[in-house]
Amino acid sequence: MRYAFILVAKTGTEPGYGTEEWKKYATEYEIFNKDAARAGVLKGGDPVQSVEQATTVRVADNEIKLHNEPFAELKEQIIGWYVFECDDLDDAISWAAKVPIAVRGIGAVEIRPVMDFS
Repeated sequence: MRYAFILVAKTGTEPGYGTEEWKKYATEYEIFNKDAARAGVLKGGDPVQSVEQATTVRVADNEIKLHNEPFAELKEQIIGWYVFECDDLDDAISWAAKVPIAVRGIGAVEIRPVMDFS
């Protein structure tokens, strides 16, 4: 079954880009990604830019409404996503628990089954 892993963290909890701590953090993700790819469960994913770069689109009365930044004021923001092909939810949980943001305790991984319309 396919699962979406939605990575969330409080703004400012990740290491600053380009710092030595960030390089270590990026290496942790590189190792995780390679392990998941080698196991055949990683199907896709990307980090996303900061919430300041977000644009939210709504349509009301056939009119497009744009809002800069995220759709809601939240303590945690989406920082990236993955799609994993796992045997079941327990398998997905075991992989989500290995994502560096979860391992470091600076964020969380929300797991959602991907809709199958076939």
